[in-house]
Amino acid sequence: MARAAEGKEGWGQLRLERIQARLDSDELLALAAGDDFRYAAGWTPVGDERPTFLLIGRQRVGLIIASVNREEAVSRLGTEMAVVSFSDADDPAGVLKTELGRFSGYRRILLSDAARYDHASLLAAVSGQQLGLASRLMVPLRLQKDAEEQSLLAHSQAINDRAMRAAWDALDPAMTELELADVVRRAYGANGADSAAFIMVAAGAHSALPHHVAGDTRLGHGPVLLDIGCYYQGYASDMTRVAYLGEPTPKFRQIHALVDLAVSAALARIGPGVAAADVDLAARGVIVRGGYGSAFVHRLGHGIGLGVHEAPSVTETNPDPLPEQAAFSVEPGIYLPGEFGVRLEEVVINRKPGPLVLSSLSREIFVKAMA
Repeated sequence: MARAAEGKEGWGQLRLERIQARLDSDELLALAAGDDFRYAAGWTPVGDERPTFLLIGRQRVGLIIASVNREEAVSRLGTEMAVVSFSDADDPAGVLKTELGRFSGYRRILLSDAARYDHASLLAAVSGQQLGLASRLMVPLRLQKDAEEQSLLAHSQAINDRAMRAAWDALDPAMTELELADVVRRAYGANGADSAAFIMVAAGAHSALPHHVAGDTRLGHGPVLLDIGCYYQGYASDMTRVAYLGEPTPKFRQIHALVDLAVSAALARIGPGVAAADVDLAARGVIVRGGYGSAFVHRLGHGIGLGVHEAPSVTETNPDPLPEQAAFSVEPGIYLPGEFGVRLEEVVINRKPGPLVLSSLSREIFVKAMA
């Protein structure tokens, strides 16, 4: 069997073996560039219009990739991996057909859910086989984080904590949302992040918009909601905190306390085997009893790993049990249009006897005193 990038203690090889063990004898897995590819191989090329497929069968692994990426692929994956490449002057269909012919016994191909439509069409046409979704096999595998993944998630969050502190230190009423976002971005670079995953800065009434895009609005006096995350060695972090320039109003403090209580209720409910719906409802019930149920307008949380948003979905409509070692967010919020919003978010790893919270930052309001 071909060797994947080993990383620490050969985890790449172990993941390939896990994937192969879960494949049915008549299935072939075709992973396009992206998170599933990176999970399986420890590296992923940048996806573009040139088709890339990491083909995984029960007994064989092979990579089809553009020649411009071949050298890096071999250096990342090792010489034992069968790498077949094509130039821009070649017809990739012929190369793909030849490589597929080296795999035997498959009747069904599981393709990355996020594969480009034209690449999926090419694979279907060349193979003549039925295509299914790779998520059937990959979601359960990626749902439970191994020790290496948990370490990378924790490191990513530690960088994120430092970036949040940098944002707090820089707060100034004359600063714009975009300028504060740039403070966070530079803190990521200074602390070893691969890149920013997302940076949401929402000042004043913008904090009532759950997915606000930062602009030229000045922070002024009042609330600032920061929802930020970065990547470290491919693994994401995520966290939301609120700051206030000046003295918070009694209403803001009341809403903040209610949201924080909802976070605590969810954390107390989390455990291996507990239904995702039960965790959502534990937090949602706090907000409903506080009189703001209609202002909590989204699910409680989402999985996190190589993707910022992945399985599981922690929503009141999901009856599935949360497995041990799953990583996901807990982020209740109350949004009052035209006034302000408060969201507080933790990323946790599901463990016994209780969840591991990855951030070390307080959820208290960060108050910046104004003269």
